[in-house]
Amino acid sequence: MRTTRGLVAGCALASALLTLVGADTAVAQSNKDESRRTTMADVQTLVDRNVEFAKSFNQGDLALLPRLSILVLTCLDARVDPAHLFGLELGDAVVMRNIGGRVTDEVIEQIAILRGLAVVAGGTGFEVAIVHHTDCGASRFANAQVRQRMGEVAGTGEAAIKRLAIADPQISVAEDLDRLRAAPTLPDELVVAGYVYDVTDGHVREVIAPASLRKGDGS
Repeated sequence: MRTTRGLVAGCALASALLTLVGADTAVAQSNKDESRRTTMADVQTLVDRNVEFAKSFNQGDLALLPRLSILVLTCLDARVDPAHLFGLELGDAVVMRNIGGRVTDEVIEQIAILRGLAVVAGGTGFEVAIVHHTDCGASRFANAQVRQRMGEVAGTGEAAIKRLAIADPQISVAEDLDRLRAAPTLPDELVVAGYVYDVTDGHVREVIAPASLRKGDGS
């Protein structure tokens, strides 16, 4: 059973928040109230769908380690669901999602821990696929005015928003692979690759071919 569509996405949220730039307080509050009402209805939709899911559920014996030794890092955008892009089923792969699918300090730490868990459990670790996409909401973060307003609304400040900005998904994939290479907690032999998903035609295109994280490891 593939993952449920329609979850609130980080990048979509970023796009929606652009409407807050220059909006007056009354309109912003009205939108907030309407969003709260809609969210409660959507939560019940998820609960109802789970009831149907559980009726035919027969995969309670899945192993801790996935069938594929792959970790996919991608965006929270509701249009970018790895289960649909790659035909993943329950138990196939490890998936991590955040705004933009960016490599952050927290992501690096979690990859290191997950790899350690896999090794301790008798596996060999994971290959890592970074998947960014076209029309990402994080591309709006390249606008300084948007970043400033977003930082105010989110309460994080502009710097946190700027770190997530994506001007070009091909460039951001390369930047994130460089962040992985600079991480001392990740081994040289870790296989990494980079891709860009086109939300207009459904294709995932290779940006950086699978290869060991760092050269000179003999693999």
